[in-house]
Amino acid sequence: MCKQLKGWILVTFLILFTRLLLSSQPQVLPKNFLVEARYLEKAPVIDGHLGNPEWAAAAVIEDFVQYEPQEGGQPSEKTIVWIGYDQKYLYIAFRCLDSRSTEIRCSLCQRDKVHGDDVVSVYLDTFNDKKRAFVFQVNPKGVQVDGVYVEMMPHSGRGRGGGGGFDRIDRNWNAYFKSAAYRDEQGYTVEMAIPFKSLRFPNTPSQVWGIMFRRQIPRKSEDLYWPPRSRSVNGLLIQAGQLVINRNVEKGKNLELMPAVIGSKASGDRASAEVGANIKYGITSDITADLALNPDFSQIEADLPQNDVNQRYALYFPEKRPFFLEGKDIFDTPIELVYTRKIVSPVWAAKVSGKVNKTSFGIISAMDDLPVAIDILGAPEFDDTVSYRALNNIVRLRQDLFAESYLGFIVSDKEMGQTGSSLFTDYNRLVGLDGLFKFLEYNRLSFQLVGSKSRVAGVETELVPAFNLSFNHQSRHLGISLDWNSIHPDFEAGLGFIRRKNIHSLNSRIGYTFLPENDLIISITPSISYRRIYDFNRTLTDNDVDYSLIINGWRQTFIFLNYSDSFEKYNGVDLKPKEFRGSIFSAPLSWLSGRIMYSFGRSIYYSDDPYLGYRTSFETEMNFRPLANILLSYTFEDTDFYEKKGGEKIYQVMILSQRASIQFNKNLFLRIITDYNDYYKKIFLSGLIGYELNPGTVFYLGVEDNREQDVTGHFKSTGRYYFLKFSYWWRI
Repeated sequence: MCKQLKGWILVTFLILFTRLLLSSQPQVLPKNFLVEARYLEKAPVIDGHLGNPEWAAAAVIEDFVQYEPQEGGQPSEKTIVWIGYDQKYLYIAFRCLDSRSTEIRCSLCQRDKVHGDDVVSVYLDTFNDKKRAFVFQVNPKGVQVDGVYVEMMPHSGRGRGGGGGFDRIDRNWNAYFKSAAYRDEQGYTVEMAIPFKSLRFPNTPSQVWGIMFRRQIPRKSEDLYWPPRSRSVNGLLIQAGQLVINRNVEKGKNLELMPAVIGSKASGDRASAEVGANIKYGITSDITADLALNPDFSQIEADLPQNDVNQRYALYFPEKRPFFLEGKDIFDTPIELVYTRKIVSPVWAAKVSGKVNKTSFGIISAMDDLPVAIDILGAPEFDDTVSYRALNNIVRLRQDLFAESYLGFIVSDKEMGQTGSSLFTDYNRLVGLDGLFKFLEYNRLSFQLVGSKSRVAGVETELVPAFNLSFNHQSRHLGISLDWNSIHPDFEAGLGFIRRKNIHSLNSRIGYTFLPENDLIISITPSISYRRIYDFNRTLTDNDVDYSLIINGWRQTFIFLNYSDSFEKYNGVDLKPKEFRGSIFSAPLSWLSGRIMYSFGRSIYYSDDPYLGYRTSFETEMNFRPLANILLSYTFEDTDFYEKKGGEKIYQVMILSQRASIQFNKNLFLRIITDYNDYYKKIFLSGLIGYELNPGTVFYLGVEDNREQDVTGHFKSTGRYYFLKFSYWWRI
């Protein structure tokens, strides 16, 4: 792109930025929606039927309002909520009327696997700090979903999979609660009983929490809220209503024990068994201690396959292990300094986390016997044939300032050495300060300053910095972001995830959302992004302009179009890739949903002698539900790289993944996985039968088989692995 055009883009951006600060209309804050939960002398039976007379004493809410497709519009179907409590439980019931009840979308599936169904949700901001909420969801079959919604998403450059979903709920968190649902010709009902022991909240005699109720009707793209939700307000939890609980409820000092027995056998080896335990103790209602002894961190839920061929940066996989998910959001910072998948195989792990008044804190300590190498310039290459161990420690503090701002402090230390020798041979230590401030209603400013010092095999760095400064403006129509990162070449976060060092990086984006808000099109958002990166020698290494268009509409349909015009210096070679990408996701029918993506253009071949070739990529994902309890998912990816357009093919990566799930009831399921990678000529086969009474009481029996193509073209097994797991969750 010519310098004149770049200059015009910058000038236009500055004019729009200045104008929005001067002319943005003040956001309209919601009315004071308050509900006082009624104390129930007798607990209702949680069976999905609302015939229990106990619900008559509960508080009633029924004035839901549309958020989509037409913000502020009247719902097409009526929703009524009842809310009450006793000493041990918070009780919530939904009556969801539907004039075409036969078209209600609902599936019988594994917990947390509900996708595209009609669903009701409860958001509980138990500290009423407008920053985090526990989320409980149930579909018309009574299948449970739970997670944590975090208002502030400080990571500026997270990898794939780190963000949760479109609704920003991290569903990897699990809690115990009761639920039941029932469908009839007028719609469906849902009943929930949420134990106060499953929540974290202030240690006070009475409670005032933020609360929101939500109902989704996917066939109509209809999203309903109480209190009403508006795009004219920057943030979700600031729009929550208030839930008042006037009596003292059960809290704190609960003990949870989760012993586990794991048996395994690899082909050619003898069977082995291990015993482990997870212990959770609620010191108070707002402070929790966790201890894991010989923990089972096996991946029952397999990571989705990703293409690792010709990738400049490491792949990102989300954390799914329960121990690390308690209070996970406390450790989030703009630069991702805590990526717990770097703690691979802990022998033991301990954690204390919680919130006292306006101070959130978290402390993690873990001994890892399969540590990831500490990476610094000039150090010898990591010898993965040698056995190492590492002691990992993290301390995090975060102080709330006002309703939506905070200051934070973090320290982490990774001490590492060969097994049988000193544990303190190598180390990575860092200390950092960060914060986020909301101002002028629509704007957020965040920063982070970190210092890191490392030693590997006698090679030692100085105390070197990393810095982040980010600005974000989000109003009803206009979105603007500016992000500055500076990461020293010797900076290392041994327990974090950093894609790239030796950079001074500026990222900017401006987008405008048009809101037709009709049945066909809900929103249209064109945007332009600009990125510019220099290294610490002041050499320009990256320059990129992206033009994008997002359309959201009929039956959960999302269309994404993008064109990028870039410059990249790699291994001293100047390269100018250009690429077009387009994708569409839709769920037109209750039994069918899917995604299609296609991209093409000039792309870089990363090697010691890089060059500019031509790449095409096609991806598709299809989900079929022939019956309510059967899900068939197929994912296909085909990436082809050519020396030039129309030239010789350099490589082809074809990945085919199939997942079949049969849910016999809410607890018992069978899952079969087949992954094929044509580039590596490998097949991964997996079968698992599982029984899940709740997130901690489970029984799994499975087999995995890895196959590789030999010179004759036949696929032969390279290893077969059998495993069995049983764990039981005691709540005392």
